[in-house]
Amino acid sequence: MKARYHISLRLVLFVLAGAALVMAVHLALFISRPASTAKEFKEVLIPEGATFRSVAAELKREGIITDKETFIIIARLKGVDRKVRAGFYSLDTGMRPLEVLDVIEKGRIIEYQVVLPEGFDIMKAADAVEKAGLATRAEFMAKAADPAYVRSLGLEGGTLEGYLFPATYFFPKGTSLDGMIKQMVGKYREVFTDELKARAAELGMTERQALILASLVEREAAIDSERMLISAVFHNRLKRGMRLQCDSTVIYYLQFKGGWNGDITKADLRRKDPYNTYAVKGLPPGPISNPGKPSIIAALYPADVDYLFFVSRNDGTHFFSSNLSQHNRAVQEYQVLPNITGVVKAKG
Repeated sequence: MKARYHISLRLVLFVLAGAALVMAVHLALFISRPASTAKEFKEVLIPEGATFRSVAAELKREGIITDKETFIIIARLKGVDRKVRAGFYSLDTGMRPLEVLDVIEKGRIIEYQVVLPEGFDIMKAADAVEKAGLATRAEFMAKAADPAYVRSLGLEGGTLEGYLFPATYFFPKGTSLDGMIKQMVGKYREVFTDELKARAAELGMTERQALILASLVEREAAIDSERMLISAVFHNRLKRGMRLQCDSTVIYYLQFKGGWNGDITKADLRRKDPYNTYAVKGLPPGPISNPGKPSIIAALYPADVDYLFFVSRNDGTHFFSSNLSQHNRAVQEYQVLPNITGVVKAKG
């Protein structure tokens, strides 16, 4: 009886060992062979909340793998089946199963990069989105300049100017225009913290006024060390009831009206427009760019100086003055004389 038991046990173990060997060989062959010797690229969508079994079934339908059940076993062994990032994946039929799993495990979905540098306005932001192939310029502007849409996001103003925070964004394929904009606005909200809002209140400014001022600083400052100095000039002029006389605001309204050709004329400076800070006192009605964090900080923490003027040295830096006579001498030195001698071209 015992002999028969031992024989049966050995037989069972032999069969199990044989089955394990067959399975091991099957797995080894499966992971070493692509679904096809010919590469055919496929975009496979893994929906939000999809089970790994449904993922494997889709890969099988698309010809990325040849055996759904074996693929699931390998995924479980590697722990890849527990959490899969939703999105579009770029795969090809010439990939081995382990390569497919590696792409899925790392969540390497198809993404589009959109770079918004500091100081970009909404028109340039629209161009960047269009360049990435995510939406047309017209589609972006239709939302960015829609007051009702701006209000729906809980923001002030008639456009999204100022709220599209400068950063490098990676938008997954299939992201809606609304989703992209909300990410940009969300980044702005992360940066303009309650602490900064409280600081704006200390200065007697609203959050939007601080943002408008930051947008001017962004467009005028070329180097970080001058941001707080430029901010101080604007703060000092506002306190004294002086016009800001900021060239960038003039350029902004000319660009929106299609009248900017690279120069500012005397007629441009006299034109009555809310954004013309040569003709109108105080801040313009809205931001003129999308400022980065350094300019927002500078707007809220101006340098403790009495400067009222600054003029470009034509090398990215500025000369700052506390009175008009000093400023006029600087203009003569850095703008008028170089232009006469042909060393540099005056800005206009």
